[in-house]
Amino acid sequence: MKWKTKWIVAIVLTLGVIGVAKLEDAGVIREPVTQYVTSGKDFMVMKKWVATMIKDPGADKVAVMADPHQEDPFSAYESMQPYKEGVIVSYTQPLPIDAQENGLVIFTGFTRESGKTITVLYDSGDEVTYGYVGTVYKLPYTAVKKGDTLALMDEGAIYLKVKQDGVKMDASLLPTYLSGGEQ
Repeated sequence: MKWKTKWIVAIVLTLGVIGVAKLEDAGVIREPVTQYVTSGKDFMVMKKWVATMIKDPGADKVAVMADPHQEDPFSAYESMQPYKEGVIVSYTQPLPIDAQENGLVIFTGFTRESGKTITVLYDSGDEVTYGYVGTVYKLPYTAVKKGDTLALMDEGAIYLKVKQDGVKMDASLLPTYLSGGEQ
């Protein structure tokens, strides 16, 4: 699909969503339609539907790695302390923060809770927030693939919050999550 066609489809879809929301607010549409396009699960369904229309040319390629047993840097943390709705994980050296799987960056910015922050909604439904990062490499609403660098952690600690299916993961389960194990 050409870039002009992609933009036209995106604009029409956006205007359609805004128009339906306005009709719902005016009482013309009695069904609560906007809740379907504002929740995380439905957003992922819409994203996958649009992705099938666009057809990513790189999706048919198989990635080859030199070391298939590459260790996830998040699994080698030094200490982990509960903090607000997540945890503070400390490391001995700065780390690049890479996407764990394909997904969508849904927030980049500064929060009081976690400083400079990036939040990614992965295709599996996991929503992961990385805070106290040094440099952010992705913009909001950017699609990411597994292994893409999202940010660089300058300091020796990072804030981490994980939501699975909209529910905040308990801090006691995060070590297992970070090591790639089953929860």
